[in-house]
Amino acid sequence: MRSKIAIRTAILLVVLLSSSPSSGTINLPSGIENPMPLRFPQLLTAPAPSWLNESVRATYSVLASSSETEHFENKNLGTGQTGNGINQLDVVAIENGQVAILNEAYAPGAGVQGYISAAGVQGALRPLVETGSVATVGCGDFWCSPAVLQNISAMANNNGLTVQRLPYTAGDAKTYQAIRFDFINNDLQIALVYDLDTGVLLYHTLDYSSLNPVGLNNVPISGSRNAQYQFLNLRQVEIPWKDGRAPSWLGVGQSMSYQGQMSIQVQGASPMITPSALQMSVVAAHNRFVDMKLDIYDQSTGTTSSSGIVRGAAQLMGTWIPKEALATLSPGVIDTDPDTGMKVSVVQNDANGVVFEKTNQVDFKELYAYDLDGKLVQAYYEYNPWVMTSSGFGSVKTIMLQLVE
Repeated sequence: MRSKIAIRTAILLVVLLSSSPSSGTINLPSGIENPMPLRFPQLLTAPAPSWLNESVRATYSVLASSSETEHFENKNLGTGQTGNGINQLDVVAIENGQVAILNEAYAPGAGVQGYISAAGVQGALRPLVETGSVATVGCGDFWCSPAVLQNISAMANNNGLTVQRLPYTAGDAKTYQAIRFDFINNDLQIALVYDLDTGVLLYHTLDYSSLNPVGLNNVPISGSRNAQYQFLNLRQVEIPWKDGRAPSWLGVGQSMSYQGQMSIQVQGASPMITPSALQMSVVAAHNRFVDMKLDIYDQSTGTTSSSGIVRGAAQLMGTWIPKEALATLSPGVIDTDPDTGMKVSVVQNDANGVVFEKTNQVDFKELYAYDLDGKLVQAYYEYNPWVMTSSGFGSVKTIMLQLVE
């Protein structure tokens, strides 16, 4: 049962984030476009909150659900699933009024019975999917300028928007003086609650409903998706370098291709090995960050999935690290996240380059190897153990990718 819950959680969170628009769109933690700058365009030129700096991380707990109902002539048959996890949004660069944001979703694995993460999620957390966006300092994925919010008046159903001021107790158990926005547009409802003092997004929910009148075998099918995001905390991630710029080899039109294999070794069976490949292409280049398109090739289906991502100078486990920082890095822990349990360390620094490790300290780790130019040349991922059957057989899943030049 635990493995089924973990898989449901993963599917729900991936579906939410993978629907994200391009990286040039101001999004919300759920990955959908933020309606605030569309309704209040003054946010686009508003001043930044005082706390907005590079390497700031916002953490949200996530509860997601979906349902589907087949409408037969004499009865309805419905199915549903729920899942929970964590979303973290990192400010990886700020430049000329633009903010590059990395959004990463985490869900619990199925391998460790009884483990509860620091954020209260059952099961050790593993990274699932990431997306990127580029916002303005006045409005981003998890904030709006308090200078603008404080001047927005309450309103009731003004062209599908209701605004009210109220005290709000967030996921960190603190009570804030807040402002709530409820957007209703046909089949989509979005609620946003911001702290009036800091502009931080405290709560976000979305409800989406759909109807397919000619579903499978011409049976009408209705469905719904719901997700709730609760603010947990805001903190500064430890970055062992202060300066740095995007390298010249990440110019517009340039790409980085990685190839390798995925292996799943089930106890008592031969390993299942399939090819793996991905490519990151630069869409826009700046001094401190780049917008990229990520293409992941799925050998089993023969399809390619694409998403927008960002890579910035104030980022751990990215596509590059500043060349000047290589000589300053010594083996040891750089940052430990209190909510996901993820620990990032330098595990090797020699004549070949630097190797970083990211691990939940339970059943997941990834290793990134950088050459002497600071370029990511190899990535290794390991999931161990992953309970796959009711009889308790475990497996080790590994992915090895190598830069192809």
